[in-house]
Amino acid sequence: MKKLILAILIFIITLNVSAVNGSLRSNGDQEILNVWGNNYEMGFAQGYLLNKRIPEFFSKFFFDIVGLTYLEYDYVHANYNKYFVVPEKYREDAEGLIDGIVAAGEDIHIPELNRDLNITDILMANSVLDLSYVFGSNNPLGCSSLSAWGKVTENDTLIKGNIIIGRNFDLLHEIGTAERGVIMTVEPDNGKPWISFGYPMIIAPISGINEDMLFGAINVGYHYNTPYTTPQMEPIQFIQREIFETPDFNQDDTINFKDIYEKVLEVNNAGAWLLHTVIPYVDSSTISAAVLECVNESGDTFRTSKNDANLYPWYLLALNHEEVNYEPISDFRYNVALDSLQKDTDMTFNRMRNIMKALAQDNTLQTIFFLPNDSLFAISFADSAHDASYFSPLWYKWSDLFPNHQPLEKLLESRKKTLFLPDIQRLIYNEEISIYSITGRKIDIEEINNISSGYYFVKRHNNEKTYKLLIIK
Repeated sequence: MKKLILAILIFIITLNVSAVNGSLRSNGDQEILNVWGNNYEMGFAQGYLLNKRIPEFFSKFFFDIVGLTYLEYDYVHANYNKYFVVPEKYREDAEGLIDGIVAAGEDIHIPELNRDLNITDILMANSVLDLSYVFGSNNPLGCSSLSAWGKVTENDTLIKGNIIIGRNFDLLHEIGTAERGVIMTVEPDNGKPWISFGYPMIIAPISGINEDMLFGAINVGYHYNTPYTTPQMEPIQFIQREIFETPDFNQDDTINFKDIYEKVLEVNNAGAWLLHTVIPYVDSSTISAAVLECVNESGDTFRTSKNDANLYPWYLLALNHEEVNYEPISDFRYNVALDSLQKDTDMTFNRMRNIMKALAQDNTLQTIFFLPNDSLFAISFADSAHDASYFSPLWYKWSDLFPNHQPLEKLLESRKKTLFLPDIQRLIYNEEISIYSITGRKIDIEEINNISSGYYFVKRHNNEKTYKLLIIK
């Protein structure tokens, strides 16, 4: 199985990149967007690389898919900063994203609003479900996740007694028609690297993984009343991003669900959220999976498998019902999962995949599987004809994605002495190198996009060292 996983991890650069801390790659029909640097630089990279897809998806999402009128959108936009607070560093991501679109030569004008895309628009796109709690519309219920560990996974050659989580992200089917989705790897200058599964303009994760193999997935809850709007509320996706980037948030020298729990206790949040978290499995005495129940009207709490006698001690299921401060609300998906688990308690990867198929709906946009002990995940995205669970997921290993870029010295001194044109473009535009043809003619910056594949001399600035490299366009 591992050999198969490694064999399919072949990445091909598909987009020429210039002057950005980012790259866009593909693995089959899946895209991997890599960004690194400070917040502005990472936002700029996404804007530059995805460029016109961002304003196009913005308009399709808010006006065609969600169905807001222009007046409704303007009202929410005008009041966003009254109700919500977003850490300043993430506003820098949004600013960079917009500047990146412009630098790529694309228009940021939104015809429906008769103005240009701005920072608040990007923040709203990363707070969509929070907005619905405050401004009067109900969220579409959906999303499901199941984790299993220990005794029930011992007989599977892939899981090997450790923990696995399966996750369906459900929202609006039309999103899968507009965009297949993007895997985004983030390597911030100040913070832990993390991965999210999103769409253009998304800078804060709905589902994601960080370097500690902490997985978090957000589901909406049933009890969505929001009576407490002061202090200002922090959108749930930005809360999760803060956790992913902050080393050991509660400083107790242990990475677990309590890092997220103590963060949500610090801030006010809108509506109701269920955050299913997992960490690598250690033993039966350690809690490797928990569901945080973040509810505006009743306060924040959490549950583990002990809260559900039907699933204890080896399973934890998260749908949309809260279980600690409220009586669970009936959900047919709970009965589907419970019926399967009671008939056969053993869990294999193939069984987990079949259960997630059974829990999927026509608006399931992503199906994710994560094995934190092995730093492995697999994902499939919906398209216009099928929900995500229909497709075989593609596997990735953390070490194949990070580091998500190479330092200059490592690039130039690589054993194969081969660089792809996007790497060269980034380096020359950032004035780190000069390039000469095999005859010694210097390649001007305006020529770089049109050079042919072949051997060139590359000289580092402020360094006498010169490299002979094969550049592939």
